[in-house]
Amino acid sequence: MRKIALTMVLLIASLMAFASGAAEDDGSVITIWHSNSGRIGAAFETLVDRFNDTIGKDNGIRIEAIYQGAANDVLTKVKAAAAQDQSSLPDIAQMDATAALDMKNADYLVTAEETGADISSILPSAIEALNSDRGLLAVPFNCSSLLLYYNKTVFEEAGVEPPRTLDEFASIAEAISQKDDNGKIVRYAFAGVPTTYELGAFIGAQKGLSYMVDARNGHFGIPSKVLFEEEGTFRNFLEHWKSFYDTGYVANLTSGISDEFAAGRTATMLASSSNLSTVIATVAGRFEVGTAFVPAVDEEATGGVNIGGGALFSFSDSEGVRLVLEFLTSPESQLYWAENTGYMAINTLLYDTDEYKRFLDDNPQFAVAMEQTLSSNPEVVGIWLPSAYQIYYSFQSEIREVTENGKDIDKADSDMAGIIGRAIDEYRTQNGL
Repeated sequence: MRKIALTMVLLIASLMAFASGAAEDDGSVITIWHSNSGRIGAAFETLVDRFNDTIGKDNGIRIEAIYQGAANDVLTKVKAAAAQDQSSLPDIAQMDATAALDMKNADYLVTAEETGADISSILPSAIEALNSDRGLLAVPFNCSSLLLYYNKTVFEEAGVEPPRTLDEFASIAEAISQKDDNGKIVRYAFAGVPTTYELGAFIGAQKGLSYMVDARNGHFGIPSKVLFEEEGTFRNFLEHWKSFYDTGYVANLTSGISDEFAAGRTATMLASSSNLSTVIATVAGRFEVGTAFVPAVDEEATGGVNIGGGALFSFSDSEGVRLVLEFLTSPESQLYWAENTGYMAINTLLYDTDEYKRFLDDNPQFAVAMEQTLSSNPEVVGIWLPSAYQIYYSFQSEIREVTENGKDIDKADSDMAGIIGRAIDEYRTQNGL
């Protein structure tokens, strides 16, 4: 009898273990790899907890959120998992636009349409930012806009308004800067060197709409050629940026810029709206933070800015994935996300609600990103390129060569086009295109 009882116990235990494993296999645990940390990470964890305590609990589904480092680290780990064993992929990975080219060509990606998630209320420009010849690659989630952050206290004391163009920026540079008694600059007008992200706006806005490469910046096919050299858009930017730099009040910094801004050592900076809550908290009452539209290269650059940030890429089409995607993009989740991060609320059902209007009235800095996005051409989109991170730094290097070392603008334009052209050619050759 003891043997029979022991056998029954072991059988029940094995059945329970099997049931537990089957529960995971059938999608009851939805794994999300993400890159949210600090204040943004805390906000994301709150959303995860809300799902697990409500919709997830009702449907027997639980989100397991795993921090994997920066957005590029998430992409690296997704590609490594796919190469080793696709069953080790997460159900969802939160990544930025640098993942788009790899994901568009990945056979393991489940497109947004294939998940069955309802995306009918998502901001059209956010959809456009992820649209491709394969369809919508991912569901928009942590969407942002490039903004001009400015020290509102300094601007008011100087009696100037945020600049609308780079020429206006140059004209007010001295007024918003400061020198000590020895003539040393202790507050610059601007700190930073544009990268691919900023140039998406500086070039994309020119002539109402301009692309850096063909195939609509690589969204609809693998790009085959660089456009900015023949169209003169990067050259035009360099000419205006050099004039701004030549005022003597631009600091060519590539790191620590937010710290410089918070310390009052630069009057302005360009940064994602996703940094807003962190910047305001860091400044901590030392001065009032203002946000404004990104200055246009010139009066004819009317296209506005592209959507930045990231999205939820799926590798499973389970019912649990659909429920998670719809929860994270719901009006309630997006309102909380916007209130606590600086990312834009991308569910349009929110826009006429009293709660959202009250939030924007109480936090006017947060409203600027949405106003700028809604006034922009939705076809202004980020660039999808191979060797994206190397090109990011190459742009900075060429701009610094022009501003600091006097490199010929036409030469810098040609060299930058060559760097991108070679990256495209190598990618096409490696992939038999």
